[in-house]
Amino acid sequence: MKNIYDKINDMDFEIEKIELNDFEKEKLIKTAKSYKKNKKSKKFLPIAAALILVAGLNIPIVKAEVSKFTTDIKVTMMEAFGASPDSYKYMAEINKPVTVGEDSFVIGNIAFEDNKIFINTLRNGKNLEENTKNNSYLYKVVVDGKTYKAMSSSGGEGLLEDKKTSSENLMISFDKSFPKKDKASVDLYFADANKIQIISIESPMNTINEENKIFAENLKIKGTNATISLMKINPMTLTATIKNLDQAYVYELKGVDEKGNKISLDERIGDENSTTFIFNNYFSDLSLDEIKDGRIFNFTLSRSKINENSGKESDGNFEKIAEFSLSAK
Repeated sequence: MKNIYDKINDMDFEIEKIELNDFEKEKLIKTAKSYKKNKKSKKFLPIAAALILVAGLNIPIVKAEVSKFTTDIKVTMMEAFGASPDSYKYMAEINKPVTVGEDSFVIGNIAFEDNKIFINTLRNGKNLEENTKNNSYLYKVVVDGKTYKAMSSSGGEGLLEDKKTSSENLMISFDKSFPKKDKASVDLYFADANKIQIISIESPMNTINEENKIFAENLKIKGTNATISLMKINPMTLTATIKNLDQAYVYELKGVDEKGNKISLDERIGDENSTTFIFNNYFSDLSLDEIKDGRIFNFTLSRSKINENSGKESDGNFEKIAEFSLSAK
């Protein structure tokens, strides 16, 4: 089944719109509701330092000259994903105006980790809900002549405190991992339904993996056919890649420490051989810095059958299939 990014990758940019089937709509709605329901999401870019993002930002945004971002701003962007404040060291400041069709925005900051891009963009915040429908997509990246296709994304968009400018923070997953480079030349391919725009930047890439701590590597999960290929944590995120899970199900991975503090990892990327789970800070009691301190977590892997007939992802009832205890080392 193709997702929205597959369809964008296949586009010839002469079609009028992108159609989503019921299953894709259900997944988008579920993701949106999960963030809307959680009260912690209200902390989205709340601090006064966010005002610096728009110091010198003129509307329309395509004419903007954005002042240099401070450390506080880069940290604030990454907090939207639950990243550690130390993650700012691995980000590149772009501050580049872009126009794709009717969408005008400024690329603020960008960071690369494994097969993921964390990116911040600024737009005119007037009629935010309506204008969001016209936002373009980062659908492809080229590094040293090699193409990386976007597979899925998560994040959110909200108004800054000036009430005039919106800030969108996205984590976009790609079909393979990016190379490790201190300074890489990168082409970003943005598109809407009819237009395409290529933006060339330079950025460090995957250098954050030098700070990895490992929970497990090539660990067979008892009582199942599944194996944890790699579960690791760094200042940017916590991920677990598990092989040989039955793709007829959706999965949840949750952990709890001896004090009852819970952490949650969402299923984000899956193929025929492996499934990747990524830390969800909105449904976790602990920060990444706390999770990596060596404490032991008791993890539970659960699954729910996909209901292909109804078009819904599942009935919401998850059964426990495995339990295991791990700590970051």
